[in-house]
Amino acid sequence: MFNQSHVQSWVDSLQEIFKKGQSNYKNLLQMEKDIQQISSFLEDYTNLRYALDASAIVAVTDDRGKILYVNDKFCELSKYSKEELLGQDHRILNSGYHDKNFFKEMWNTIKNGEIWESEVRNRAKDGSYYWVKTTIVPFKDQEGQPIMHIAIRTDITEGKIAQEKLVEALQNDFSHVVNSLNNLIFKVAKDKLGKFIYILNEGKLAYQLGLDNEKMHGKQPEEVFSSEIASMLVQKYELAFLGKPVTYNYAYRNRQLLTYLSPIYREGKVVEIIGCINDITELHHVQEEVEFMAFHDLLTSLPNRRKFCDDLNHLMRKSREKGEKIAVFFLDLDRFKQINDSLGHTVGDQLIKAVAMKLKTEICSKSEIYRLAGDEFIIIYPNIESKDKVINYAKKLLAIFDQSILLGANEIYTTCSMGISLFPEHGGDCDSLLKKADIAMYAAKLKGRNNYCIYEQEMNQANEEALLIENHLRKAIDNNELELFFQPKMDLSTRQINGMEALLRWNSPMFGNIPPDKFIPIAEDTGLIIKIDNWVIERACEQNKEWNSSWYSSPLRVAVNISPLHFRLPNFHNVIENVLEKTGLDPNLLEIEITENSFIDHIEECIECLNKLRNMGITVAIDDFGKGYSSLNYLRKFPIHSLKIDRSFIHEVAKNREDIAIVKAITYLAHELNLKVVAEGIETREVIEVLEEIGCDEIQGYYVSRPLPKKEFEAIYRRLPYQLL
Repeated sequence: MFNQSHVQSWVDSLQEIFKKGQSNYKNLLQMEKDIQQISSFLEDYTNLRYALDASAIVAVTDDRGKILYVNDKFCELSKYSKEELLGQDHRILNSGYHDKNFFKEMWNTIKNGEIWESEVRNRAKDGSYYWVKTTIVPFKDQEGQPIMHIAIRTDITEGKIAQEKLVEALQNDFSHVVNSLNNLIFKVAKDKLGKFIYILNEGKLAYQLGLDNEKMHGKQPEEVFSSEIASMLVQKYELAFLGKPVTYNYAYRNRQLLTYLSPIYREGKVVEIIGCINDITELHHVQEEVEFMAFHDLLTSLPNRRKFCDDLNHLMRKSREKGEKIAVFFLDLDRFKQINDSLGHTVGDQLIKAVAMKLKTEICSKSEIYRLAGDEFIIIYPNIESKDKVINYAKKLLAIFDQSILLGANEIYTTCSMGISLFPEHGGDCDSLLKKADIAMYAAKLKGRNNYCIYEQEMNQANEEALLIENHLRKAIDNNELELFFQPKMDLSTRQINGMEALLRWNSPMFGNIPPDKFIPIAEDTGLIIKIDNWVIERACEQNKEWNSSWYSSPLRVAVNISPLHFRLPNFHNVIENVLEKTGLDPNLLEIEITENSFIDHIEECIECLNKLRNMGITVAIDDFGKGYSSLNYLRKFPIHSLKIDRSFIHEVAKNREDIAIVKAITYLAHELNLKVVAEGIETREVIEVLEEIGCDEIQGYYVSRPLPKKEFEAIYRRLPYQLL
């Protein structure tokens, strides 16, 4: 069978004979030779035509595309007679399948005298469709310009139908699988102008959001979403096209959507990105509810102490940069206990709510009010220019209480005492400013109540004691004054001890037994906590290795609480690694507890360190969960195993519905993230029953056992479960 190269060669040779014949006929002999050669070519042409007619679908058109000749196979396939085709152009066969650019490229090719090849779908006279593999060869005049074209076609309909059926079957199977999922799978590519367009949108969520493939295919983000969302999406797609996996979430149509993007490579280059969208609305609502309950007072809906510390920390960071001052007001209602006791707790709660409303109404827009506890409130005033402004604020607040408060049939007169501390003059952290404002508030009460005081150094007689504690604490390790106590942890479902927490105690020759909450803050302020923590880790691992080798019927894990300062220093994981190597303790039998404050300001460093610990086999837990503000935002990012709910939520959980709701919400959220939940501060059997119903995993507290020195812990270990039955 002849291909296009054979045809073009024959045409070129024939044209060359005619060119030579016009100028080189010098004698009859030469002319006779040329005539013989032409005759030979005409015979070849006859053979070529026969071969083509027998094996291919052939059509000849002029330079404008008008059909000059078609063979029988052409008519047979197209269902048109020769009379119907001659003089027409190939638009008579146009199926509408190919776009204008397809035919534009074809004409550009053949007009340049080049051979064009492609697969074409045509429509027959009866409306049916067929596919042909098409080769168009141009015939050129003496100047090399195409004057007609021969189109040689091969019927490939059966193969294309089989291919289309296979593709359709695969697509249907893919669509069936994807549309069975509850999420949304999509693909993004770039068009010729470099704009992002959607080329796939499938899944149940796609239809629920109105983002199904039929509506999205070929669309740009700007054509579908608001300008704000579209701009954000384009930024994320650009990152993914740089080869970076991207994770983000956003709100759309009253839903919270979590999206993962992955680049698709072809020949080492990103050509598309594939995305998966999950609906996390329910989880988001739970998180919002937990955040609100954790950081707001349920009686007044005011932000609570946890939120106060977080807000103040953020304000202090900004104020340091601008050189501005902040005032912290500590308000305590005078004689509230007498009102509460005489009129009842219901009236007392109503009074607290009424005072909260008065304060919210009167304070300036830039300030914020918090309920600390009981009848205590805190107000933050930023951008303080002078003490005169502070005094002016204080007088306005006192004036609020000049008028009585009417609560039903009760007309109540109450006043307040206020203490004020200033940043940075009186401290550079939340605890210092709050403590000094508290000291100033008591000074105001001593002045006769219904008064205010700005903190002064003379008010703090405890400073000298703190300095003495610091000096003696520096020698405590060397003088063997520190000791570890151990408090058991119990599996709530089996009632078996499954671990313990190592707790530091200090028996000073000068001060006696000093509570940890008194000397630990001093150790952190002075940096001594690093040395102390290292001592605690080594002793705890050493002791647990001894117990696991000789005492326990099954291995128990020891937990050690680590100061946030460790995450500001490099290579903390090396310290742990050296301790484990020195003591021989299995890494799986060590748990590191960190507070939420450990990572608020050092997120990336903390994640990196915790990943290294986790890779070593060490368990990581967040202690006092609920006291920090940023934890829920980063909870899914941190390589942790469990949450220890802060005892402030557990203490009244058997009596207080709000605390039950908070603990239940935290437990649900933790279990959704495959985390264990540990409740600490257990003091009554009623609390255990509530926690068991909620689904808490482990408990720890005085009801199980108080923290014990080594020998007492060994004595109680074997009989403890039976004491709780």
